[in-house]
Order: sequence, then structure tokens, then C-alpha cells
Amino acid sequence: MIYSIPYIIFIVVLGILALINGTAEDTSVKRKTSVAAFLIVLFFLGFRGFLSTDWVSYYPFFDKCDLNYIKDYTVTSGKYEPGFSLFALLCKSLFNDYHFFVFVHTLVNLLLLLNFLRKRTLNIPLGLVLFMVFEGLILSINLMRNSTAILIFCNALTYIEQRRPLPYFALCLLAMTFHLTAVIYLPMYFILRIRINKYIYLAVFLIFNVIFILDIPIVMRLLSSLGLVNEMTTGKVEAYTELFDESTKLSIGYLERLFTGIIVFCYFDKLRELRKENVIFINSLLMVFVFALGFSEFLIMSRRLANLFIYSYWILWIDLIRCFFYEGNRKLYIAFVSLYCVLRIIGTSNNILMDYDNVLFGAKSYQERLYIFNRNTD
Repeated sequence: MIYSIPYIIFIVVLGILALINGTAEDTSVKRKTSVAAFLIVLFFLGFRGFLSTDWVSYYPFFDKCDLNYIKDYTVTSGKYEPGFSLFALLCKSLFNDYHFFVFVHTLVNLLLLLNFLRKRTLNIPLGLVLFMVFEGLILSINLMRNSTAILIFCNALTYIEQRRPLPYFALCLLAMTFHLTAVIYLPMYFILRIRINKYIYLAVFLIFNVIFILDIPIVMRLLSSLGLVNEMTTGKVEAYTELFDESTKLSIGYLERLFTGIIVFCYFDKLRELRKENVIFINSLLMVFVFALGFSEFLIMSRRLANLFIYSYWILWIDLIRCFFYEGNRKLYIAFVSLYCVLRIIGTSNNILMDYDNVLFGAKSYQERLYIFNRNTD
């Protein structure tokens, strides 16, 4: 648990700012706590050292990134997408230092996140807490390309609400230049705005829970029916499906999805009364369930696809606070959220690869971190 201590302090400080913001009536207090939370996150993530795993790929990429790298890009080349590469090259032209690139990337992501949150909640610190807890920490540290693509799309949601397809698809295409998985956002212009009945929501939720619990391989069956599984591909496919067999069904993550799905159903109508755009976020939550539960035979793929819609948690968990009629129930829910956020941040950060250090106070070098990485990974 020692590796989690900086992250616990980080999330508790943000939580205190969220509590102050939520109880304050003075707009200047809300503004000051929001600015303080933004700066704390920027400091904590923007000046981070080599944390988790993906820096092992990003650091060499930054070193060799140039115009030829971008020119040689193709979908099958194995190179990073041109938008992300161009962004890295621009940072490199300003100051040729990997940690400067990380800082600028963090700043851009936080500005995108802030623009998304400020339109949908008055409590920015709480939005930042939920962002960090629900995949935002790992997205920011480990999945730099994915995080930018997701946050660009979050800002495109406004254009679904306004029925403006051109700027929506333009932002989706921009997101694809940072990570190709953003291609899945293109049809969402038509899907996420559908007003479904609460019982249709419940039916879809229950069906995918049954698929998950009974371990029904719907993806494999679909691939087989399309003729995409043969003797050449079976070995590779089985290697991916076996990843899930080692994990337990009754995990904290599953219980959290079960809780979220049930409580959103209970307050389905109330959530839509709070604001009309919650139609989009409820549908996005369903997409999380579809991919996390229905694609669970491919563990990595299911997580990556579910993360594309994880922003629904950042908004709906905040809006649920306003749904409780009785003050006691509201306080109980807030207490649960607070405890769960701490527990989840511990689960995310409790390993040696997440041992936090900060470049302003003497972070470990690339070689030191690479040695630790090699000793603690297969």
C-alpha cells in the first residue's frame, strides 16, 4: 500500500476541495476551489516521472519522432497516429525534452476536460475526482493517445445535443488522428441521441450481465459466423480469450458496474428530468456495459472499448447526488462515493511501477525506471 500513499493524498485533497465547492454559496469560492483543483492535477500529473508502463514506448518514440516518421505513417505501419505524432513534434520543436512534452500533453488534456465538465457540473473538483478514479489516472499516465482522443470526443457531444453533424464528425476525425479506436465514435451521432425506454435500458443491462456471468462467447460466435476464425487465427484468438479465464467474475469492478446499472435504472426518469442531454450519457453508460460485459472474453479489448465511453460515469455519478429526495440518503451516497474513490485509487496505484516521483523534486532517470520495469514485468 506504500506506493498508493501519494495517490491517496492527491484524491483526498481533491475530495476536500469538492466538498468545499459543493457546500459553498459564494461563486468566488467555487471558482477558487475549481482553479486550485485544476492546478493540483496539473502539478501532480504534468510533472510526473516515468510511471506505470507505456512510457517505455513513448519515450523512445519522442526521441525519434520527426517529419519522416509522420510521412511514413500507414494504418499497418505500427507507428503512432499522425495527429499525436505532429503534436509531439511541435512540443519537441519548442523544447526537446520528454518531460516538457508530458506537461504540455497533460495541460491540453486538462483544458479539454475542463471545457467538457464546466458545461455539465458546477462542482469541477468533484468532476476531476471522478475522472481520476474512473480510468482518468491510467488514461493520463499510460494511454496518452487514447486519453486525448476520448477528451476530444467528449467535447464533440455538444454537437449531438445541438444536432450539428459537421463539427461533430470533424472532431471525431481529429480524435482518430490521435487514436484509431475513435472510429467507433462516428456512428454514435445517431446512436447516442436515441431516447430509449427505461425498461429497454434494463433489458439490455440484464442481457449483457447474463452473457458475462454465463461466459457466453458472443464475439467468438460472431467471428466464426463471418468466417474470420480458421486454423491460422484460432491460436491467436484463444491466447486472447484465455486472459479472462484467470480473473474472477465477482470483482470489485463488476460489482461497481452492477451498482451503477441498477441505481441509474432506479433514477432513470429523474436523471433525464435534470437535463435533456442525460439521454446521451445514459446511452453511453449502456455502451460501457455492452463492451465491458459482452466482450469480456477479450479482456484487453473489452476494457479499451468500454473506456471510450467511461465519461458517462464522470457525469452520471455527480447527477445522482441531485436525485435523492431525502438528505440522509444523499449523505449516505456521498459517503459511499468517497470511500469507493479511495479504495479504487489504492487498487489502481498499489504497485512498484506506480511509485510516484516528480521531476521538480528529482525523479528517477529513464535508465533507473527501465531497470525497475524489467525486474517487475514479464
